[in-house]
Amino acid sequence: MSAATAIAGTALAGTAGTAAAATGGGCTGPATKQACVTLIDDGGRGGDILFEARSDWPGAGADCRMRLVAFDDTTEWQWERELRRCDRPLDYHYTLPNPTAGHRYRAELQILPNGKNYEFAEFVKSPVLTY
Repeated sequence: MSAATAIAGTALAGTAGTAAAATGGGCTGPATKQACVTLIDDGGRGGDILFEARSDWPGAGADCRMRLVAFDDTTEWQWERELRRCDRPLDYHYTLPNPTAGHRYRAELQILPNGKNYEFAEFVKSPVLTY
């Protein structure tokens, strides 16, 4: 189990608020590189947070790698997907059940042009969603 997975399990154990209203969120970036965070209405329980990263960038090159990272900026919790090639279509999703009222969530598409480290990395960050 990775540290990120263990931290995610801890974050999921929080108590959900009752029908908390969300403000902000949405998508940032062009269609070729986009990060989104939205509230999914679940019919009265309060909703879940949906993190998304989408990309369609065939000219990126075979060395380039990218991934979705979900953040709770209030607690510094983060969850990340595995790295995928940039030159293939990407449509990653992660749903956070039972978000915590008052917390600030965002999605990030991390693009590593050389595929190995953060040198020359690009970060496409969604607008912040406050739950």
